Amino acid sequence: MKKKEWEKVKELLARPWPYSTAELKIDGYQVSLVRQPVKDMFHSGILVYVNGRFEGKWLTQDCEERRRFMPQRVRSLMSSKQIARYNRLPKRDRELLKEYREATYIEYSTHWTSWSALVKHFEANNQEIQLEECEEI
Repeated sequence: MKKKEWEKVKELLARPWPYSTAELKIDGYQVSLVRQPVKDMFHSGILVYVNGRFEGKWLTQDCEERRRFMPQRVRSLMSSKQIARYNRLPKRDRELLKEYREATYIEYSTHWTSWSALVKHFEANNQEIQLEECEEI
């Protein structure tokens, strides 16, 4: 998909809710991008429906849909408060916790909050992306 088409998708998602939807055809999957409120009415994210549905198991089980369409974040096992306390420790004490400090886990989320991350992920993990023609409102 070209840059102009991605801009068209972004325009479709910028429409007021509930009309903020874009339909894509990606490697045989029918993908719907829907902008929805996440925390409150001032924070929104983009939810991805694959073949008309979203399943919670995609976030917990390794599957094709998760690899292709879900946002992935690498998180530290330590909270930011714990990291600040770790950094204040003497060097000899840090050595005992170094392995725990460097440990991370992967978290999958329901909503994309970054447009550029969504585009980059979709282009990297899918071969053919097409914008489906839609009716103007």
